[in-house]
Amino acid sequence: MKKFLILSLLLSWKAMAGYSLHIEREQKISELEWLTICERDNSLTVQDTFVAKNPKTGELIEVDTPNSCVWTTPVLKKKFYFTFSNGTVSFSYDKSTVKKAKKIAVLLNAKIIGDEGEEY
Repeated sequence: MKKFLILSLLLSWKAMAGYSLHIEREQKISELEWLTICERDNSLTVQDTFVAKNPKTGELIEVDTPNSCVWTTPVLKKKFYFTFSNGTVSFSYDKSTVKKAKKIAVLLNAKIIGDEGEEY
């Protein structure tokens, strides 16, 4: 049952995420480069575990999300997730995340690319 809940949580999170964008470049971004940016930026917080609460049972479910960072918008304090995997940083499309990602991309000498290959 627990595995089913975790799988459901991940699938529903992906469905909510919608269209993804990626910070990438020809030479893969290293884990060290990404984590250094996360640690130096006060609006980013490294978060290696995603925790959700089962609304029916109240049970906390944890999913490992290594090298992910949460970005909190300065005014509304809304949280967005940037996930590092295999040399690329991925995030869900939102106007505010694109603005933040462009700043990160400049630091990494990278580009923002959509799921269908278009450049932002």
